[in-house]
Amino acid sequence: MMGRRDVLGGLGATAAAPSALTGKASPLFARVAALCDRLVAQKRLPGAAVQVSLGGEVALQHVAGWADVESGRPLAEDSLYRLFSMTKPVVAVALMMLYEDGRLLLTDPVADYVPEFANLRVHVAGQGAELETAPAQPMRLIHLLTHTSGLTNSWNGTPMSPLYSQAGLAAASWARDPGIEGLADYCARLGRIPLEFQPGSRWLYSIGPDVLGLVVERVSGQRFGDFLHERLFAPLGMADTGFFVRPDSAARLTTLYGRGASGLVALETGARSPYLAAPIADSGASGLVSSLPDYGRFARMLAGGGRAEGVRILSPAGARLMMSDQVAPEIAAPGLARHAAFGLGGVGSGMGFGLLGAVVTDVGRSHEEGVVGEYSWGGAASTTFWAAPSRDLAVVFMTQLSPSGTYPLRDWLKAAVYSELD
Repeated sequence: MMGRRDVLGGLGATAAAPSALTGKASPLFARVAALCDRLVAQKRLPGAAVQVSLGGEVALQHVAGWADVESGRPLAEDSLYRLFSMTKPVVAVALMMLYEDGRLLLTDPVADYVPEFANLRVHVAGQGAELETAPAQPMRLIHLLTHTSGLTNSWNGTPMSPLYSQAGLAAASWARDPGIEGLADYCARLGRIPLEFQPGSRWLYSIGPDVLGLVVERVSGQRFGDFLHERLFAPLGMADTGFFVRPDSAARLTTLYGRGASGLVALETGARSPYLAAPIADSGASGLVSSLPDYGRFARMLAGGGRAEGVRILSPAGARLMMSDQVAPEIAAPGLARHAAFGLGGVGSGMGFGLLGAVVTDVGRSHEEGVVGEYSWGGAASTTFWAAPSRDLAVVFMTQLSPSGTYPLRDWLKAAVYSELD
């Protein structure tokens, strides 16, 4: 395992990794670029791309390594990546836009928009028997936005997780299953599975953002992906972001890797990826594909208090609400401690939870550089990002290594960024 000294010092020996330094490259962030080069040269990652923005401007954009190791195809500035759970903060912005439009309240019951959830039951562990009870309060939109809804997913290892798989709701693959007829069918199946716990009583990483995609569709009257394109992606110039890769962009999709006994192993090549075809439904939990420049625009918008590229997406108050701690520490802390390594790419101490993203609440307890109010999340292929509005700082890191949490990439990046910034 790489230590802090390995990350921040001795960053030579990078000749094996092709790299490009573009944008407004500043020697201030030379350590950040060198970290990417080192991770690729040591064959820890197939490729690494990072963008650091300050004051709404790109200060560093650096790309190193390979989009496909076997063919020798180099990573490029416009390479495309599977975002997986970095889709979730995009969903939060969609809900905040509808909230600011006056179309919904975050405290509204989910069943007002998803009647498929009208008869939810809650799992109770009994004396050798599985019992169910009625919810003590309605599941609300805010519960879906903060992972406190009682929902789980197919891989969490909780008592209800096997029922998700049995119902055809396997995470990251259900949206392309021809046996599921869109988000309404998905939610109808989900509504028949007991909740893991009473809404609002625990924090558990879940597929709640998929349900929120249906909420957006029913409030807006548009398919979820179309709403995102019209209200968010097009205004910010995020032309490479969507729920599938267009045929004319297929050659830019990177290969997804895992780690085997002898090193990196290709799990899904760009040429054979299911992302080359449109999904049956748009998954808000894990469905987006994007590029480094595109997601950089999104992160700059959050760091800029809802505005980037000369366009306002959220009001300053709306952006603050999204990136404010929303969950009581005693509820959020146990779940974040368990999920931070693969959810963020680092430790979760000193953090609370906002709308579909973690929020730094105590820099001292986080044991790493940073600022209060920093909002972040990551994806299953080791992508990660954070936005720090108090510094107007946005950092986006892209690679394609599964599972996330193999390395504490976010923590290494934070050490490199803040040590130079300060």
